[in-house]
Amino acid sequence: MTLTASWETGTIEYAAPLFDEPVVYLGSSTDTAFGSSREDLAAHLARRGPRPRAHGQAGVTLIDRLEDANLTGRGGAHVPSHLKWRAARSGAPGGIVVVNGAEGEPASAKDAALLQLRPHLVLDGAALAAEAIDAREVVVWLHASAHGTRSSIEAAIHERALLGDEIPMRVELAPDAYVSGESSSVIRALQGGLPLPQFSRDRARPWGDGPAILVHNAETHARVAQVGRGATYSMSSLITITEASAPLQVSRRIVVEVGPGTDLGSVLAGLRLPEPQAILLGGYSGTWVDWASARNLTLTPEALEAHSLSLGAGVVYLLPVDRDGAHEAAAIAHFLASQSAGQCGPCIFGLPELAESMRDWARSRRRRKRANRRLDAMSELLPGRGACRHPDGALRMALSAREVFA
Repeated sequence: MTLTASWETGTIEYAAPLFDEPVVYLGSSTDTAFGSSREDLAAHLARRGPRPRAHGQAGVTLIDRLEDANLTGRGGAHVPSHLKWRAARSGAPGGIVVVNGAEGEPASAKDAALLQLRPHLVLDGAALAAEAIDAREVVVWLHASAHGTRSSIEAAIHERALLGDEIPMRVELAPDAYVSGESSSVIRALQGGLPLPQFSRDRARPWGDGPAILVHNAETHARVAQVGRGATYSMSSLITITEASAPLQVSRRIVVEVGPGTDLGSVLAGLRLPEPQAILLGGYSGTWVDWASARNLTLTPEALEAHSLSLGAGVVYLLPVDRDGAHEAAAIAHFLASQSAGQCGPCIFGLPELAESMRDWARSRRRRKRANRRLDAMSELLPGRGACRHPDGALRMALSAREVFA
C-alpha cells in the first residue's frame, strides 16, 4: 500500500512525496543501512530538476515562504524555521549550515533513510539555507558508526563537486552518544568545544553572538528543498514506526510519510501491522499512550498538541500486547540515564534516581508506593533545570508510563 501518494485536503494539494513507498529497515544495528536504491545526482535532477538559488532578495523570499508554509524543525523541538533563518541572516556572514543526521534516538530511522536514499534533496535544502544566510559551508553531522549514511552522503557531495556546486560541503563525525546529536551539542562542537549540550536563552539564536551555526535535521532540509522549488507544501511528516523484539532491541523500523488528516490506526492498517497495547509517541523521551486513545490520533502537530502530545523526533514505538509495559519503561529509563552528558545535577543525580525509581515501580506492587513518592518528588525538581531537555524527556516518559501501565 502506498501511503505517500498525492492527496488533497480542502484546498491544499500535496504532490511531492519524499518517498513513493514506505521504507523498511530490518535489524537492530545502529548503522542503519537501507540498501542500494540510492538516488544519485542524475536521477535526482531528472525527477526534480535543478535547484533554485537563494542569494540576496531570493533568500528573503524563501524565508517568507518558509513562514507561510509554517515549516518547523523536525528534530523534536519544532522551532519555526523562519525565525532561525532571520536571526542567522541578520548576523555576521561566514556562518555554517548543519545537516544534523546524528539521530541519537535509537528508535528513529527517518534521517538515515533520507540521507541514504534522497541525499541530494537534503543537500539542496542545505545549499539554499547557506545561500540565504550567506554561510561559508555546509557540514553534515553524523555519528561515527553511521557507515552506511556516511558512504551515501560523501558520494553525493563528490557528485555535486563534479557538477560545480559552489557551496563547500563536508562530513563531520560525532561520538556515538545520545546527546551528541542534540542541536546545542552540535553548535558547541563546531565552536571548538566538546559535543555536549549547552544552555541557550534564545531558541532562534542558539549559537550566540558570533557567525550563525544554523542546525536542522535532514527532514527539515528536505522540506526546505521542496518549498524552494515552489511545490505546494502541506503539513506532512516522516515518521518511523518501530517494532522491538525485546526492550531496547529494535527488530524493524518502517519510515513512512503521513499526510494531513491521517490517523495512526489507518497507518498501521495500511502497513498490515497488528494493533499494539500501547505506543510510545515521540521516541524514548516521548509519551506513552494506550492504544484505545492512540488509534484515532491525527498525526499533525496541531492535532497532537490539542491532546498535550507531540511527534517529537517522529517516532511511534509499538508495544505488543504480550509485553510488560512497566518493565519496558524501566529499561528505557535506564538507557536514558546511561546516555546523560554528566555535566548538570539533573543528569548526574536525577536520571539515575529516576531509573532506579522506575525499576522499583516495575518490579513489584510492594515497592510501588515508595517509587511513586520518589517520582512525584522528581516531577517537581527535574523539569527545566538542565542545560538540555534530556532529563525532561526521561521524566515525561516515566510519568506517562506510570499512568498508562498502572
